[in-house]
Amino acid sequence: FQKKVSALLNRISAQSGGDFYDDGNLYINFSELSACLAGQPITLTSLEYRLLKVLTRNSQTVLTRQVLLEKLWDVDENYVDEHALTTTISRIRSKIETNQHSYIKTVYGMGYMWIGGAQK
Repeated sequence: FQKKVSALLNRISAQSGGDFYDDGNLYINFSELSACLAGQPITLTSLEYRLLKVLTRNSQTVLTRQVLLEKLWDVDENYVDEHALTTTISRIRSKIETNQHSYIKTVYGMGYMWIGGAQK
């Protein structure tokens, strides 16, 4: 029940223009570029914040690698190694995912999906 309420609050926050994500375990303030996991501050790069913002604003939606690259980098003008996305996802996971919570799901052959702190 608590997860459903938290997911609903996240959707309401995103719709109301709130520039943060909060599920009770992970808090990210996108305007202040600050984040906490279980009450402890964590350090994220500006690219990690941008990627997390895209993922959290499209919760439960599979985003293809191409869509993510277009939202994060100017792929029309600048060559970006596609593996940079994989590396960034991996770095984020190492910082925010625990034995109890998973946030980013890899949908093989398609892309990535924000699952918002689902129990492992």
